[in-house]
Amino acid sequence: MIKTLVVYSGKYGTTEEVAKTVSLITGPARYCSVDNFKEEYMDFDFIVLGAPIYEEKLDKPMVEFVKQKSEWLNKKAVAAYCTCLDTNGGLRELNNLAMEYQIDFLNLKALGGRLILEKLDSEDKVSIEEFLELVKLPREDMDFYNKQEVINFSIKLKGLKEDLLEKLDNEKLLATVEEFIKSHNTCCLATCRGVNVRSTPIEYNYLNGNLYLLSEGGEKFSNLLINENVSVSIYDSFKGMNSLAGMQITGKASIISQTSEEYEAVIEMKGLNLESLKRLPVNLNLIKIRIERVEFLYSKFREMGVDSKQILNY
Repeated sequence: MIKTLVVYSGKYGTTEEVAKTVSLITGPARYCSVDNFKEEYMDFDFIVLGAPIYEEKLDKPMVEFVKQKSEWLNKKAVAAYCTCLDTNGGLRELNNLAMEYQIDFLNLKALGGRLILEKLDSEDKVSIEEFLELVKLPREDMDFYNKQEVINFSIKLKGLKEDLLEKLDNEKLLATVEEFIKSHNTCCLATCRGVNVRSTPIEYNYLNGNLYLLSEGGEKFSNLLINENVSVSIYDSFKGMNSLAGMQITGKASIISQTSEEYEAVIEMKGLNLESLKRLPVNLNLIKIRIERVEFLYSKFREMGVDSKQILNY
């Protein structure tokens, strides 16, 4: 499995905050400062570098780290970010770093940073006040940090990391995914409407890239009627790290009319009698989930010579 290492520098915590978020979203991962970097971390697969911009220049400890580790970094998949008050200037500094040390970064991102005057040490406070006067900026706190922007950046890095996976060909992957889905009959359906989230254990059937779920009703429909986007989990019980087997499915849900041919076909597939269902005192509602993407963590993939995590886009 591909591991992420986030290495950051900086004195006042903003680049570390980004590093924590990136490591959470791109996991399995570890984050560390340039001062706490260990030689054992050189085995990590995907490297993300982060540093602040001080007085229009990239933080010196990070520049020195890149200089010392440039040969290693050039053999890895690498991305980088900076935190700054001027994102155009920050991106320019990142590009200069890439050019100087000939590193082919997969992604460079300048993120909004913070300037909290009371947190500055005495030396930095004098330098910053002189700098603010030079560039005609007011002597006041500035906060351009945007949590959603950092999350979006982290999700993009997750996608870049997934592109590095050693992949099984699509035909074999589809066959393996379908075999696993068909060998189970119960999933966990997650639905959402604003802050209202529902997770429902429910039986399913699979046919032609769709999951079909029968339900008498419930709160999940209050979400489905507003938001068609759903997530489904199917998994084996945990028995150890060498026998992982679980998938996350994302897709779009719809409610199938009880008078449609599709409803009748699913009832027949389940071995139920349609006329008997019609005589029940309550309705049996049919949810159809059109599968769009499957993220499958499966230890057996390693026996096929590929990464244990595979992604299938339907």
